[in-house]
Amino acid sequence: MRLRLGSTVIFVISQSETTSIFITTTCQKTIRVADTTVRIVASFRRDDVRIRGAIASKYGQRRIARNGHLLHNVTKTIVTLAVKRRETIVLEDIRGIRCLYRKGNGQTRKYRSRMNGWSFGEAQRQIEYKARWSGLPITRLSRRETRGSSVTCPRCGERLQSDKRLERKLWCGKCRIVMDRDMVAAVSLARRGRVRFARSRPPILLEAQGGAVEAVKTFKKMEARRCSGTWTIRQSAKGGAVG
Repeated sequence: MRLRLGSTVIFVISQSETTSIFITTTCQKTIRVADTTVRIVASFRRDDVRIRGAIASKYGQRRIARNGHLLHNVTKTIVTLAVKRRETIVLEDIRGIRCLYRKGNGQTRKYRSRMNGWSFGEAQRQIEYKARWSGLPITRLSRRETRGSSVTCPRCGERLQSDKRLERKLWCGKCRIVMDRDMVAAVSLARRGRVRFARSRPPILLEAQGGAVEAVKTFKKMEARRCSGTWTIRQSAKGGAVG
């Protein structure tokens, strides 16, 4: 499963386009809830500070509850799909992502509000604990490993060109196609995550055929053997684990 926690959506690249549409729509609902809350609170013109504070708290709690419900549904869908297809989930490091959308970056207040309208870290946290509960492996990529993931063509490896008229889409001059930058990043993270997952496991996983699906199958078998005491791990000279 190729997962990218983007600015406003969670991109899941899988064989089911319906699932991708559902997840994207759910994240858009989260932003819409935030916009509605801000608009309602701003519409009250009473001079009593206590009343305005109580109203803001009431609608703020309602926003938190609705967003929590939406995040629960979307993260559950992601993990359920990954378990069903026996795939691993790849997450990128999103620390400091809100620094991209703050005052002084040449962005409007409305745009910054929309970009910061949902909980990036909470979404990753829910995905991680639900995946662990289901016994699903999680691969976390560092910033160094994800550098250039959204501007490198997944087909030819050339650097993609940006155009203000295309908004969040990029152009590959060699392949002569236009691609969504978040979709490009999701594919790139999937490939880099697959390499990272294979390197973190014993050499037998490197020989597994069928990509991440077979790797997860082999990993589960080896985990079962280890729990039964028939398989041990030792550290190699390079620091890697070998059977």
